[in-house]
Amino acid sequence: MLSYALLAFIGLIIAYGVNTYRCFRINLAAAKQSGIPYFCTPVYTFNRAWLVTHRLWLPFIKALPAAYTTTWIDYLTPDFIWDKLYDTFRDLNSDVFLIVAPGANTLYVADPEAISQITTRRNDFPKPIWMYSSVDLYGKNVVSTEGANWRHHRKITSPPFTEKNNHLVWVESLHQAKSMMAGWVSPQITSSGPIWDIAGQAMRLSLHVISKAGFGVRLPWPHEEAEAEIPKGHTLSFKDALSLLLENIIVVMLTPRWLLSNSPLQIHKTANEAFKEWGQYMRDLYDEKRNEVSTGADSREGLDLMGALVKGAGITSNGKSDSGKPGKQLFTDEEIFGNAFVFTLAGHETAANTIHFSLLYLAMHPESQRRLQKDLDDILGDRPATKWDYDEDVPKLFGSMCGAVMNEQLRLIPPVIGIPKSTPKGQPQGLQVGGRHVTVPGSCYITINTAALHRNPKYWPHTSEEDLLDFRPERWLVEMDGNHEKHEEQAYAAEEGLDFDGPDKRPDTAASLFRPAKGAYVPFSDGYRSCLGRRFAQVEILAVIAVIFKTWSVELDTSMYLPESEFATATAEKKREAWDKADARARDLLMHGMMTIITIQMRKDKVPMRFVKRGHERFNYAK
Repeated sequence: MLSYALLAFIGLIIAYGVNTYRCFRINLAAAKQSGIPYFCTPVYTFNRAWLVTHRLWLPFIKALPAAYTTTWIDYLTPDFIWDKLYDTFRDLNSDVFLIVAPGANTLYVADPEAISQITTRRNDFPKPIWMYSSVDLYGKNVVSTEGANWRHHRKITSPPFTEKNNHLVWVESLHQAKSMMAGWVSPQITSSGPIWDIAGQAMRLSLHVISKAGFGVRLPWPHEEAEAEIPKGHTLSFKDALSLLLENIIVVMLTPRWLLSNSPLQIHKTANEAFKEWGQYMRDLYDEKRNEVSTGADSREGLDLMGALVKGAGITSNGKSDSGKPGKQLFTDEEIFGNAFVFTLAGHETAANTIHFSLLYLAMHPESQRRLQKDLDDILGDRPATKWDYDEDVPKLFGSMCGAVMNEQLRLIPPVIGIPKSTPKGQPQGLQVGGRHVTVPGSCYITINTAALHRNPKYWPHTSEEDLLDFRPERWLVEMDGNHEKHEEQAYAAEEGLDFDGPDKRPDTAASLFRPAKGAYVPFSDGYRSCLGRRFAQVEILAVIAVIFKTWSVELDTSMYLPESEFATATAEKKREAWDKADARARDLLMHGMMTIITIQMRKDKVPMRFVKRGHERFNYAK
């Protein structure tokens, strides 16, 4: 006789199966009524259990007859958005489609008109904040809240992100870019050796910029620093606490706090120490800022995120409001720490990825690199970087080939390839798509598919379908009307006094460059919840590109295919063959070596590059 335990287990399995089928039928019925093209999968791809275990099950699923799995098997992996790009939309002849699964319906969108509606109707299409609970390591923040709570966070966190505060970002980015290059190649030589960890070094640079601009702490590069001094009460230096935390961020996010504190595993011990140490450093900075504000000795310059959060909370160290009357603290300490941390996390990876991939794409496209360098010469002349002027030079860079390179990289590899939205439970929402009305089911997840959107041939200048897949910053260059500098100044000035409680209407591109249709280019999202630190990142990226390419050229390293000892005597054909192989490897990794954790990055391998002084280039191949 079967035991009661076994019977109960069998009963649970049957109940689970019946409920799964019931949910699937409900979701399928809603999809049929929507007017949106759809297809079905047996599992919701972004179910947390599936995300963790899908690699175990996929080999068994792939062993099933292809006739049963062809239509949906490619959509069971979390990175199918990158693998498919615009292909699914093209195959369905629709810029919106639904995937129906037992766990949820998901709408994928690559239509600018629909995206503009979704991002401006924030109550109809709220952010699914449960997806962002992992960033609440130190407290709730502007990323992980919604509704009235989000508006409260937005009003307090937005003041430092105005144009006048980006001067410090510019100055610090110039300094850090020069320091990074000094660590890679000496001014006395004409070429570096192969540099494999460009991505890691770009992460370090971005970390240094946000440390100084956000917290007033300048971090040195390894070739600059003496032994880091660890303050009393700490076990790690400021730099090590922050860098180790960001390096182990996924471990911290996924591991329960009790396990992180008690695990014998070294990876958990390291992550826990970094988590606690950075929390203590934020507490130290917070206490210091409270004291500065209370005594009127507010001496920090520029952005100063922590100072802005303390002031925004409306309190001083004596517990009174900034009006001098006893008042309620508008932010808890945890919310101040939560926002300071999420600004650091978001600002760190976004700019670093853009710098890394811009260097790689330019190494693969020498002709675009030469045009960039010509523009830099025209704008900056022979002035050293210490003489570059923020107000004079940044608008020109933003509207030149320098801005076009940044924009094109963000078109091809936006930081987030799937921006999440949703519809409220039981509340279907109407959308106008291509001149017709469709209905998005209630309780539906929505993914703004930036990887597909930015390759939608209806909205981008292109010479062929293949051209849209390739890096061609020249597509952003348009005929100028002679007033482009004035347009740039007006675009920058529009940031001052912006109503941060309303939708962000500022364009992502310069007035002198190609302007995509509204909703067609959203590397920093769009509407109410667009990225607060967008201009921070853009200024940093422009500064770094300008510093590097004013003096240096970047090239693919070919030593994997042609040893350096043979390079000098190799024929032109041998050199070109080696370069073509390096180029093909880089392209393959850009397509098949990418993976998303927080942002999309090249995680399966690295592409080595080298820097050579301008005039000493070894490769100058045109596509």
